[in-house]
Amino acid sequence: MPFSDDLQEKILEYVYGHLPREEWYEENFYTFIADETLRERLIVEYKNSRVIYKIFEGLQAKDELLLAQIKTQVIMYVSIQEAVVNYVLFDLLEDKDPVQDLLFQERTTQIMIPRHKKEKLERELIHEGKEILTFFTEKKEVDKTKIRYDQKVEACYKLNLIDFELKGDLIKLYKYRNTVHLESELRQNLDYNLDMGNLAYRRVEGLSIQLTESLKN
Repeated sequence: MPFSDDLQEKILEYVYGHLPREEWYEENFYTFIADETLRERLIVEYKNSRVIYKIFEGLQAKDELLLAQIKTQVIMYVSIQEAVVNYVLFDLLEDKDPVQDLLFQERTTQIMIPRHKKEKLERELIHEGKEILTFFTEKKEVDKTKIRYDQKVEACYKLNLIDFELKGDLIKLYKYRNTVHLESELRQNLDYNLDMGNLAYRRVEGLSIQLTESLKN
């Protein structure tokens, strides 16, 4: 059953009383993003993550609830970071060399040769009794969704968009985000704590600050 109207009002007053004013987003929150649909969605995600955090904070979450608080923070904030990194690389700076190196990578393609020529090749080239195959390499376009996040963050660093410390934090946070499946979390023995949740929160704003300054230059 829902909370009473009075309790709902108190919770909403507490939660939204700690969110930034609308003017803050206009001045500080990824202002370089020209895609209004994307930017508005990022603002919504940021607000929602803050709302959820304040509810947990108001409950003084401990033990299992504290774990839920931290994991929710990491998942939501890292999703914002990932979307921004993708936008900067593939919408704003796609023609830059580090981005092109992500989009076009060396791939090997097997060459099929006639059987009689293959038999001659096998007689001339022997490698521990193993079959020798013929290939050539060429640069091929890569599906953007297949590019690893750590490679994209590294490209941002090579472009001098972010500093070394931020690069490391973004990659570390993404590793934690990817343990959304319980089996993965237990296997990697990751420690979800308040510091990790706070880092995810701070790095949303930190990424905005560094990218804004770098793109100006």
